[in-house]
Amino acid sequence: MGRPPSNGGPAFRFILPEVTEMEAILLQHNTAMPSKHILEALADKFSESPERKGKIVVQFKQIWNWFQNKRYALRARGNKAPGKLNVSSMPRSVDLSNQMRNVLQPLAVPKTTHVTGNIPAMAPASSVPGVMRSGSDNSYLEFEAKSARDGAWYDVQAFLAHRNLEIGDPEVQVRFAGFEVEEDEWINVKKNVRQRSLPCEASECVAVLAGDLVLCFQEGKDQALYFDAIVLDAQRRRHDVRGCRCRFLVRYSHDQSEEIVPLRKICRRPETDYRLQQLHSAVNDLANSNQQQKPALDVVAKTLLSQSGASVPVVAPELKDPSLSTPPATSVQPSSNAAAVPAGSS
Repeated sequence: MGRPPSNGGPAFRFILPEVTEMEAILLQHNTAMPSKHILEALADKFSESPERKGKIVVQFKQIWNWFQNKRYALRARGNKAPGKLNVSSMPRSVDLSNQMRNVLQPLAVPKTTHVTGNIPAMAPASSVPGVMRSGSDNSYLEFEAKSARDGAWYDVQAFLAHRNLEIGDPEVQVRFAGFEVEEDEWINVKKNVRQRSLPCEASECVAVLAGDLVLCFQEGKDQALYFDAIVLDAQRRRHDVRGCRCRFLVRYSHDQSEEIVPLRKICRRPETDYRLQQLHSAVNDLANSNQQQKPALDVVAKTLLSQSGASVPVVAPELKDPSLSTPPATSVQPSSNAAAVPAGSS
């Protein structure tokens, strides 16, 4: 569960046998959220294990959070978005953060996508609700909803019914993924139902900018949930074998607390997809430009080789052996009308 909670309580971690068992259950369910009674049974089982009995009581929410985070991680790993970038393969001369700001400066982020159309009165609980995307991929939009009980956002498993009130916005009855009928809620469609937030891959940190609305994982002593947050600042760091090392200062909307979090705790809004597509296009243009310059350099090298009559290939200066270099016999003195270099300049 990452860092210690901000309230000073001890951080909770699952041990290896528990993680192995939960991974097996997730695989059996084809990465879908198991039912509530399965999660409760796991919590009881882990609490009664020799390592925890009489010491730590594993909570249902802790089990649920593990499955939720694991599912988000798997979704991020399998994400095949057209704007997907490979940061490690980019030239070191490309400053991604500056490039992103330059590319995105003229455009504003589109408004958050909320559900506004008519929702079927009944939907099968086994299917994830959605509407068809435009295009040929035949994929569906998935949704998340904000619970009135704790103000956190949860994946929607099914829309069960809807109603139009005489006063106010229409409401929809939802079943949250991983919860049973007793947790069903009536939720304001326009304010608290929206397209599901997207977990970030390591290469997508460049799409998270100051001022963005994100869904952020906030850990506490007794529970850890996903809440809306605003990105206040981003500290860009060089990536390594562990992935993204950037850090983001966020302010949670529900309690106005601030925290520095890694990318893995942030889910970006789908409205930011256009940023990755634009940056992907800009990087491709840069790569194509470099490829066009290379043939021209090859022609120049061949011309020099033919003019010199040498039979050895032309070697780039940085690839030559310094020991083979012959110092010039005489040094060339600057002409009297050459511009003087100010002292201390470099």
